[in-house]
Amino acid sequence: MPTASWYASAGQTWRLGLTMPSLGPCAHRGCERPAAFKTRTNPAWCDEHITEILKIGGLEPLERFTGPAKWRLTRCLTCGCAAHYRLVYTVDKNRVGEPTCRACYWRQWAARTRQLQGAYAHTDPVPKDDARRFAEDHGYDYLGPLTNPSLPDDPHYVRCRHCGRLSAQRLGDIGWGCQCQVNPRRTQDATEGSASVKKRGLFKDAGIEAVDWWDHDRNSTEAWETVTPRGTRTAWWMCPECGERFEARVVAMAGLPLCPVCEPRRQAEWRAAYEQFKNTPIAAVPELLAAWADDADPSRVMVAGDHELRRFGCPEGHHPRLSPMTYLQSGCPHCRGQRTTVERLALRDINREAFGMNAEIAAQWHPTKNGNIDLGRLSPNSRKRAWWLDPSCGHEWQASPAEREKRQRLRCPVCRTILDSLAYHFPRLADQWSPTNPLSPLRVRPTATLDFVPTWVCTDDQSHTWKASLASRTAGSECPMCRQSGKSSVELLHLEAARAMFGNAASGRPVRHQAFTARAVWHPDIAIDLADGRTLVIEYDGSYWHADKLGVDTAKTRDLLAAGVLVVRVREYPLLPLPMDDPHYLEITVHAAASNPQLIIGLIADWERERPR
Repeated sequence: MPTASWYASAGQTWRLGLTMPSLGPCAHRGCERPAAFKTRTNPAWCDEHITEILKIGGLEPLERFTGPAKWRLTRCLTCGCAAHYRLVYTVDKNRVGEPTCRACYWRQWAARTRQLQGAYAHTDPVPKDDARRFAEDHGYDYLGPLTNPSLPDDPHYVRCRHCGRLSAQRLGDIGWGCQCQVNPRRTQDATEGSASVKKRGLFKDAGIEAVDWWDHDRNSTEAWETVTPRGTRTAWWMCPECGERFEARVVAMAGLPLCPVCEPRRQAEWRAAYEQFKNTPIAAVPELLAAWADDADPSRVMVAGDHELRRFGCPEGHHPRLSPMTYLQSGCPHCRGQRTTVERLALRDINREAFGMNAEIAAQWHPTKNGNIDLGRLSPNSRKRAWWLDPSCGHEWQASPAEREKRQRLRCPVCRTILDSLAYHFPRLADQWSPTNPLSPLRVRPTATLDFVPTWVCTDDQSHTWKASLASRTAGSECPMCRQSGKSSVELLHLEAARAMFGNAASGRPVRHQAFTARAVWHPDIAIDLADGRTLVIEYDGSYWHADKLGVDTAKTRDLLAAGVLVVRVREYPLLPLPMDDPHYLEITVHAAASNPQLIIGLIADWERERPR
């Protein structure tokens, strides 16, 4: 059994957050066995050392641990209670010297509490039927008490009806429901003087200048509905002043929209004006002369070029000290600050009105069963029970507004759909949600961490299906096969030739495989499904963009080959060849000025037919 010093070293590694390579060795010092699961920023241990960590916490594993935060079944070495725990939970409990088993912990805690309460302790047994009814009302199957007799604060053995997790809990904890049913609010109430964020802070709702620059003709409707101000994707913009169309990243334009045509001209005009102000005295500028309150002679002080601070007096009685050029451009800083405060307070009042009843809940107000209750006067924290109707399924029920915003936050308690779901906030994405996914888009939060990678179906072409995370889709990613941005013209020509030759070529389709070690997912330039069930990938490596990507290209090729994919790389001269020696890899060197996609795809088709089977 490992010593406390051994565990201290492992715990220190966890706290420091040292980066461990994916599929690397065990994090325990001196152990060269492979880790039991992948990890990026936290240590990962082999099965033997995971068993030792659990043993320190008084447990033995009944299932293999495949991640530090995944629930896995264990058995207590002291009382024999089988329950699900996460490895990180045992690590934390070991660090403070506390056993992991909650059945043992709550039994000891309840007995100690009754001993301290003495004659005031509640010692009436809890009826088993009452405990069962209470557990079932809160989403659990009741498996029995863990003490005999079962007294108040003693633990009970339950299983969640939704995720199947076994646990030992007190009745008070059971009343909160299982952790898997927690549905937090997506937007928090605005703090004093701050603005609220609408639906994940969408770009179109940001109220910034760049919204007016969005080119609706060249950008897709899906991008407009999903992109955020911090999105790093490239989009099309149109200058409202000169009409110039150009591409730029969303995050750059959201910060400060700049036109590649107007901005150089504006900068040149500003530099010319600045040079002129170097020879212009304060007395020659009426705005500055009217506010001049400095002891220096205004006819001898130039507007620009002198960095000495001067005293000005504004009509409101403020006397700031700043450079003449700054005062000419920005005015009095005190007045500007007061205007900002007034705008911020006004925005706060608007936010207070906006954070009344949840709009999704208000839309479910029953039209006939609430009598004289005025929805407009009902507080979102009210405990007054009212009738609700879900128009999507027709179910009716009673609950108070406060109850509806607690913990599970269900849209419909019968269907178990949730508020703030993907379907509510992103209906276009919900239309692309594949029916093969294990959960409905009405039961998934846009920010949820799922145990599966969702499958999507393109609304424009039903044959386009791909896997992508919720984070990437809500951030604005589109159908990789339909998307044109980010693909060079020569790549699109090769795609067209591949479709003519093979019939089912797709561009940008994400590929995932457990054999990948460099990345979790790759996006090939061209992917073709062959008749024998294998996939042929064609990568076009331009000499400019791939000049410094030899390592990335090599890692991508090795991952794809390890997954059983046939790989062809068309590399422009003078790119170096990849260090590959595999019968399922072909490399073709081309010259950018003499590109012939039909010929290249024909050579690839011949190689595919003649390759070893």
